[in-house]
Amino acid sequence: MSDYEAQAQTFLTDHGLTFKAAFGGQKCPLWCDKGCQHGDHYRVTLKRVENRKSISFDFWNSISDQRNGKAPTAYDVLACISSDFYTPETFTDFCSEYGYDPDSRKAEQTFKAVDKFARRLREFFSEEEARALSEIQ
Repeated sequence: MSDYEAQAQTFLTDHGLTFKAAFGGQKCPLWCDKGCQHGDHYRVTLKRVENRKSISFDFWNSISDQRNGKAPTAYDVLACISSDFYTPETFTDFCSEYGYDPDSRKAEQTFKAVDKFARRLREFFSEEEARALSEIQ
């Protein structure tokens, strides 16, 4: 087990969480334009051992992992979502931060999906957990 994966496993254990990634096929992500390339689709679930509260979401692994038949690890997912807590909370700031055209309906649709996910993460994880999650490197 790599040091990175060990950090992720420690995070899960310390915060009473379980991790599951179920293969979901070739579904394209919202941000995918015609002809875009992406990894395999997975449905990820993080569940609290104590009260069984859970959060599930879509996740796409990398193209390299797809080619090598590798499923996402807890580290892959946790490192990815750790930054999603801190996405800009306004459409204007989102466009400025990520280079989207503020006149684009697709950009607005993407912002709404990202904002909804960030809110779900903030409801599931405490501020302390969010800080600990951001330490996984």
